[in-house]
Amino acid sequence: MAAIGSIRKHGVALMIIIGIALLAFILGDLSQVTSTFSNKNVMAKIDGKSVDQEYRTMYEQTTALFKLLQNKSSFDENETAQIHETTWRSLMQEKVLDKQLAALGLSYNNDMVEELKADMLASLNTQQPNQYMMQFAQALAQQIGPENTMNVLSNIEEYAHNEQGKDLYSAYQAIVHYAVLGEKYNRYNALAQNTLYFSNPLAKKIGADNKTAMVSMMAVSPEAPAFKDITASASEKEIKDFYNLHKNDLFKLGEKNRDIDVAIFPINPSAADLKAIEDSVRGDYAKFSTMDLAAYASEKNMPLDSTYFKEEDIVLDGLDSILFKATPVGSFIEPFEYENSRWYFGKVFGSAERSDSVQVALIELPYKTSQNKELTRTRKEAAALADSLKNTILTNQNNIFALQRDFVAGERTDSTLWLPERGTIVELYNGLLNTPNGGVYVYKGQGAYLVLQVLNRTTPIAKRQFVLYDYPIAASEATIRQVKSQATEFAASINNDAELISKAAEKGIQTVNGTGVPSMSATIGQLPNCHEIVSWAFSDDVKKDDISDVINVEKMFFAVASVKTIREAGVQKLKDVKTDIESMLSAEKRVEAIAEKVNKDLASSGMQALATTYASQVRDSVRLVFAGDMYQNYGVDGKALGTIFSLPTNKPTAVSGKNMVYVVDVKEVSDATVTDELNLEKNFLRNLVVGRERNEGTIMNYLIQNTKLIDNRNRFYQN
Repeated sequence: MAAIGSIRKHGVALMIIIGIALLAFILGDLSQVTSTFSNKNVMAKIDGKSVDQEYRTMYEQTTALFKLLQNKSSFDENETAQIHETTWRSLMQEKVLDKQLAALGLSYNNDMVEELKADMLASLNTQQPNQYMMQFAQALAQQIGPENTMNVLSNIEEYAHNEQGKDLYSAYQAIVHYAVLGEKYNRYNALAQNTLYFSNPLAKKIGADNKTAMVSMMAVSPEAPAFKDITASASEKEIKDFYNLHKNDLFKLGEKNRDIDVAIFPINPSAADLKAIEDSVRGDYAKFSTMDLAAYASEKNMPLDSTYFKEEDIVLDGLDSILFKATPVGSFIEPFEYENSRWYFGKVFGSAERSDSVQVALIELPYKTSQNKELTRTRKEAAALADSLKNTILTNQNNIFALQRDFVAGERTDSTLWLPERGTIVELYNGLLNTPNGGVYVYKGQGAYLVLQVLNRTTPIAKRQFVLYDYPIAASEATIRQVKSQATEFAASINNDAELISKAAEKGIQTVNGTGVPSMSATIGQLPNCHEIVSWAFSDDVKKDDISDVINVEKMFFAVASVKTIREAGVQKLKDVKTDIESMLSAEKRVEAIAEKVNKDLASSGMQALATTYASQVRDSVRLVFAGDMYQNYGVDGKALGTIFSLPTNKPTAVSGKNMVYVVDVKEVSDATVTDELNLEKNFLRNLVVGRERNEGTIMNYLIQNTKLIDNRNRFYQN
């Protein structure tokens, strides 16, 4: 009974505990429960809600889209980092806009998305196509042709559950996603602009303050030799006061970052490696020069490329001259080293005058295969139909275009195209070259017969056939082990970041310093391909001054890294930004001290005379506008501009800005005329607040900065 009484005393709390424990028992793993109440395993949260799955889906879709638009099958680490940044930025914008629009009672529902899809597709047949869809269609057309593109886009939903069309559909989903985001962005900014209210007193004030001044002026750089002895410093109190005043706007990080120092151990071939590589190349060449070409290629298990190349096809500098000028047909190309990266040898074995491309009109006749089981036409039927079409076309040479209506998908009736030699199957291209203009060539491809009528060809040019064997100049396994041993020994000898820097300097080891490196970065300083190092630095168990294990970076170098500084998202501590504040305040105070010196010099010298001393130039009849931007006011910043409009006329005065000193002689100040209806002033205010794209971006950045974010995307590759 005592136990029951104890339970009753703590009924609510205990019931919660029992409920959680029971849930854990049902699920079989308590960690699945605790992760619900913590951020330990969360990759990203926006306003307290996990967006892990949304992020991964959007990343996959964006990657598929970039592959299509850029016609790539993969990306390097820097490109991947850019895709991550695009994904994260877009996801944050979407969540912020959804929240803002929902507060106004607005949403973007599925019906609206479907309507947008239909409008985007329909716009391709108009004079003003949707830009998202147009780029998507153009990229797709380069791969599968215009007529197939429209057919695919019209039936795009069929690819949603098609494994072969998975990437295509993902790219399409990304297009839709970003189009919807664009609509939300435009809708929100339109609402923001249309709901702005500017009071008459405010409009009158801005109108009355917007004076203009005609001045003579010169901008004086603090770096001019005349000021090399002027120094300035900021006190502890000034630094602290500046931090307290600006910590929430200047020193609030939207995402965590790290300062990372890296010691580099390049993996370069040794002298022994270089000699061994050269000996191997020359040994193989000696054998190559005595054997039949086809036999050597067979022994090396490398196909002998019979493609003809023109001189412009050769992309390696200097090799075009070797292949087309210095080497007669039938001659061997002796071993040569190219830019310390590879050895080459080979042979020029053919030469001909050939057209570089052939224009054809074609009809494709696919037949049933294991990959195209839905077709009913057999291979034998396709072959018979191809022969029949060939005979029909040769009887009436123009008839291929009429026949295409029955064999080309969609409304398009013309499949005319130019086939270049490079990129076209050798057998097919040779067959077309041997077919006269107006003639027909039938080619049996993989899963289809092609009936091609030759329409035209380019003027024949000199081309050559050749074979080149290449040998990379790379470090041997023994050298790699030796370099790794050096890196391992170095890592074991240091205990913190300061020792990494100092001992690397003692031993002549190169170091790279990365400042403010974000979690998804692929670079540290100017050092590329560093994702593995960055991922280590952001691991949950890595602390300040920790030293990494030896990391092999793309087989180019070994790296030993240390975390110099850890910055979490949010307001930075004074000790972490003190040096930056001191440097900034000292620079501003130095500009003020230089302005004081210039004012003393002005007491005895005119502006023109001082212009030579300060390596500057006086400008006459300069028009300054009080409420104008820097670009409207010859680079004069706001700090200096306010002072300039308070100066007396015809008295040259030095005024300090944030980074420059301006010597100004005010000739005339004109009062502003306020309009009766205040429309001009209110339009000015509207443009100042939201009228320019950069201000729309400022609003979005403000909304994001005031959104609760948890960014642990460094776990993207860990989960």
